[in-house]
Amino acid sequence: MNTTLLVEKFLDFLDVERKEVCLPFLNELLKNHQEKVKWETVTKILDWERGDQTGEYLPPIDLYINRITNQGMGGTCWSLAVGFHWLLTQLGFSTHYLYMDSGHLCLRVDLDQPYYVDVGYCAPLFKAYPLKQSFKVKDIREEFVYQVDGDKVTISREPGPTKTMDTVSVQLDEMKPFITKSNVWDTGMALKEIQIFGYVDGVPTSLKNNTLKQHFTHEKRETILNPTQLELFITERFRMDWNLYKDALERYESKKGIKLFSVEY
Repeated sequence: MNTTLLVEKFLDFLDVERKEVCLPFLNELLKNHQEKVKWETVTKILDWERGDQTGEYLPPIDLYINRITNQGMGGTCWSLAVGFHWLLTQLGFSTHYLYMDSGHLCLRVDLDQPYYVDVGYCAPLFKAYPLKQSFKVKDIREEFVYQVDGDKVTISREPGPTKTMDTVSVQLDEMKPFITKSNVWDTGMALKEIQIFGYVDGVPTSLKNNTLKQHFTHEKRETILNPTQLELFITERFRMDWNLYKDALERYESKKGIKLFSVEY
């Protein structure tokens, strides 16, 4: 599929019409991407074997967009940032990569000033924020604090980790050692569990292996899913391709030497 058709396919999924480059357009793209595209490790697991053989762990853009639009997938910060960078660049935005230590990729978009854009952090970031201005945002799941000190930024989450970021952009080729490190089975955070995060009817929802967490307005609900419940939630609530998930689960269990359930799917 050619580039124009891929862009239109992505925009159609996001339910956004192409517009002139401006901050409101960027914010519309960002908000809808956060609400519709999942953070997940299913495709990271599926892409591992090819990456191990070739050194290219990130999927080609046509495969990435097809997984999002037709199979309900998304990716981790690496593939999500690269995919959104590609889309914004095709739409005419001046877009650059930013690296957050330790191990996170996000974006800088230059308009009237540089903006911080992040679609791969599972954080309540539904708009672009001025890159060199501190801010704080909070939802029912967490508090996210972005503190600027010159060219350095400290990002803290409660609950969650603290990371640091340089506001100077990086090249994607520079990130290859970090991407490779994230794909080491024994130590890679995203390979510890099969993980999914997304918004289900507006509710922040995460799934780690078979542990479901839903953050409602007045309560957090945690449920251990049996195999039948897991398949139903994957297909009916997350609207993800069960065959892809099952394939990833089998590879995960083989690499980890474990069985999540005592019965076959």
